[in-house]
Amino acid sequence: MTCARSPVARTLRGAALGAVLAASLGGACRAAGTLAGPDPVALLRASVAAPESVSYVGQVETVRFSSNRATATIVKIEHRAPALTRRWFVAPEALYGDYVITRGMAMYQFDTKREKVTVSHVPANDEQLATTSNFDRVLQNYRPIFDGAGTVADRATTSIVLINKYTGERALRVWIDRDTHLVLKKEEYHASGAVASQTRFEELRYTGSIPDGIFSTDAPPGYERAAGQDITAPTSDVDAAIKNAGFSPYRPGDLPQGFMLARAEVTTVNGVRTLHLIYSDGLRSISLFENDANAAADFGALRPKTTHFEGHAADYIEDGPTTLLTWKEHGLAFALVGDLLLPELVQIARSVVP
Repeated sequence: MTCARSPVARTLRGAALGAVLAASLGGACRAAGTLAGPDPVALLRASVAAPESVSYVGQVETVRFSSNRATATIVKIEHRAPALTRRWFVAPEALYGDYVITRGMAMYQFDTKREKVTVSHVPANDEQLATTSNFDRVLQNYRPIFDGAGTVADRATTSIVLINKYTGERALRVWIDRDTHLVLKKEEYHASGAVASQTRFEELRYTGSIPDGIFSTDAPPGYERAAGQDITAPTSDVDAAIKNAGFSPYRPGDLPQGFMLARAEVTTVNGVRTLHLIYSDGLRSISLFENDANAAADFGALRPKTTHFEGHAADYIEDGPTTLLTWKEHGLAFALVGDLLLPELVQIARSVVP
């Protein structure tokens, strides 16, 4: 089972951050006695649309915090509205020189060391804070609040925080350019309130004068071409995917409030047929992978630790806001991946097999 995301995939997980915002919550927020300031919903709505009309070049740094370390990724970005983007990795050293071209929903990941280009189709990219398909779900589960003014990359910004309606905890904070409404900084938080990850522009220049060649998807001579994810719709036929798994799957009976089954798919990775169930509350996501081939999860370069529950020895890793937990029971191999803390994932894992 391969369910741990590559560094590139983790950097591009706009759909996980995705999902933010916009619709008619302004009156409710004001009635709740939020801080005086701009209408947070109107600002969030504008930030969602900004990448479709704003072109720019810049450099973005993302730092992901886990219990014992912090990892940084630095990417140079060129974006020409409405839907052309090129990201070139500066750090870490393992990714230096790799680059990603997105053209609408098509994403081309160029691995320069392995001379390979992987082509995927995904519904959102890293510039977008939300997609129109899940606004309602986000607003059902989170309350946006104005949180003051600031400066990012020498640009004046307005800050908005999203508060989980069930727990009262802040989940995400964004800093929005006052003039262009582009999101210039965002922070994700653990349930404890600690920062789990931070992404911000270190350099930024608005311009539409970006040559077409920057966004070329032609592979250099000798490159291998491979197929990646193909998610062309926000949902799939969940019942059909479960029936096509080839085994009798299990579903979690205990999920955090607000989470619902959003999509299911059956994929074959390294010859292993795997069922992938995706749950979401609009802002955060939880993935449950399961197979009947006794295939272990791929942790990449990360070293897993061990925890125990209900007599099971389970391996886990924590990478910024994301935790991966794997275990085996009833002849199946399971892996849970989510933007949650380990105790929360363990609670879900307990409910997967009654």
